[in-house]
Formats: sequence, structure tokens, C-alpha cells
Amino acid sequence: MRLSDRAARYLSLLLFTAAMPAAVLGQPGSWLDRPLTNWNRPAGRPATLPEPPPVPDIAAPAICNEQLRKPMSTAERAILSRGWKLYGATQTFDRLQVVMATTGLDGMCRPLGYQAFIYWDGRYAGTLSPVAMNARADGALIDVHLVSATRIVAEFSRYAAGDAACCPSRTATVTYSLQPDASPTVQAESVTHRAACPRASEEPPVEPVNPAPEPPVGAPGDLTGKRWTLIEIEGESVNVDEPFIEFDVRTRRFTGSDGCNRFSGSYTVRGTSLTLGRPVGTKRACLDEAVRKLETRFNRALARVNQFEIQGSRLTLYDGRRRLMVLAVKGRD
Repeated sequence: MRLSDRAARYLSLLLFTAAMPAAVLGQPGSWLDRPLTNWNRPAGRPATLPEPPPVPDIAAPAICNEQLRKPMSTAERAILSRGWKLYGATQTFDRLQVVMATTGLDGMCRPLGYQAFIYWDGRYAGTLSPVAMNARADGALIDVHLVSATRIVAEFSRYAAGDAACCPSRTATVTYSLQPDASPTVQAESVTHRAACPRASEEPPVEPVNPAPEPPVGAPGDLTGKRWTLIEIEGESVNVDEPFIEFDVRTRRFTGSDGCNRFSGSYTVRGTSLTLGRPVGTKRACLDEAVRKLETRFNRALARVNQFEIQGSRLTLYDGRRRLMVLAVKGRD
């Protein structure tokens, strides 16, 4: 019996995952469970850009290429020149910059062999992991928070035996310091393990039992206590029940659905500025082409949000002056 192209790609991915060394995949017993070392400056030598690991040609769907992007700086061009592919948003705090890059994508557009590269004032300082990572594997990077221009906090998934692929039972939080000199370097200082909370699950988020009272109209807190459903994206009107997003003022977290998967992350509001942390979510396959395309557009736009505006029952999200999306409280128009 001849396998379909999709089945063949997944079989190739499974065989590849099973064959790779545990250290590369970040399996139990990886660097997160051992005493920390300064892998970015071994023997006192300056940090150097690593080569991407070998990954099979999974032949990811063409839509996955929408997650990849062109370089915008000399630093990003240097990463591409080593054979990496840029994906996702770049984070910046003063002269500190975190650039995400991957070696490839699987059949569900998830990154294979990816890394987070750290730069200070355009000079390479190192990576957040000593090994390349795979999505939905133990030790995979799931969130990065720039505390200041010289301090970083990152969260990694930790899987135990029996954990579903969507839902690691623990996470590891790693703190880093950056030495911003002529030859900058970033170094991991501590690791803290804890149970995953909120746990990524296939179930929709639970509504608060005692929601906080709503603030006055026009205040930033108007974001909270409502389900904002997408009605327009990049100037195109849509009529759907999902994607949607909700904000919880007490936990300072947002939850929602992109149409295929549930997600959750932290957020910060300052006036009309809105910063969304990198979300953690489920990884279910989305077979409907139209839904999958909307999912990709929604997640891509969500990663660029930095401003918001509320008018009545409508929430508009912006990237600077560019209007990315309009969401509404359904039944209130």
C-alpha cells in the first residue's frame, strides 16, 4: 500500500525524532536538569553563531512559509548566512534584541531545530539554549520576557512520561544576565521548575467564578471581562465565531482561540499601549484550509500588536498606526 504524501511526511518526522540524540531534542536529563554552564563563552572565547542542526525535508505546506520573514538588519542577515530561517517577531529592549530562527518546519508549521539568538547593539551575544529545540518536545522554548536591557527571563516546556504532546506537565523558568561590553555575552543564572499553570489543554478556558467589577468606560480595563471576536483583519471583514480573545485584569493574562487552537499568555497595558507575551497553546491539526489560513493571519497579526482602541463594543488592535484587526463583543452591535 502506497502512503499518501502527508502520511509519508509524518512518518519521516517520527523516524527523525526517534533517531535524534536526546541532547538535541531536549529530553529529560538535558541541560535544564544539570548545573548551568556558560555555553556562549566556552573557555572564555567570544560567542560565535552556531550552525543549524540537520533536519529532514518534511515538505511543510506552502502556507507555513508565511511564518518566515526576510532579514531587517545586519544581525539577521548574519543568521541567514549560517543557514537558519527567520520566523516570528523580534523582541527589543533598548539595545537588547532577541531574534528567533529555525532550521525547518513540520507538516503543521511548527519549528524544527529552532533557537533564540541574543544581540546587544547589533553584536552577537549568544543563545538562550545550548542546543537547538523542536516544538512540542521537552526543553522547547515557549516564552521570552525582556525584563530590562540586560536581564531576560525565558520559559521552557518540560514533559514527563505520559504527558500529551499538547500539554507538558511542568515548565522551567530560566533567568539570564547580559554583559554589554565590546564582546557581549548572555549567561543563564538560575533555573526554576514548576507545574504548568495555566495548563495548556484541549478544553476552552474556564470563565472566572467571580469576575472583577468592570472599570469606568474608556479606561484600559475595558479590555477585560469580555469575549472579543474577530470581525475584520487587515482590512478584510470576516463573519466567524473564532478567533476570539479575552483579558483577565486580575491575572494579567489573555486567553482565546485562533480558530484551530486555544492559547494563553501574559499582557501589559500602559495607557493605550498593549504588550502581549508570547502565548502558549494547544497544537491540534487544522484540516480546513480556510480556517487554517485565518489562523495563520490572526497569529501573525497578534504578534505585532502594540496599541489598542475601544469604541463601544469594538476593539481595534494596531501595530503603530497600522490597523491590524477589529474585534467585537458579539450581540452588542
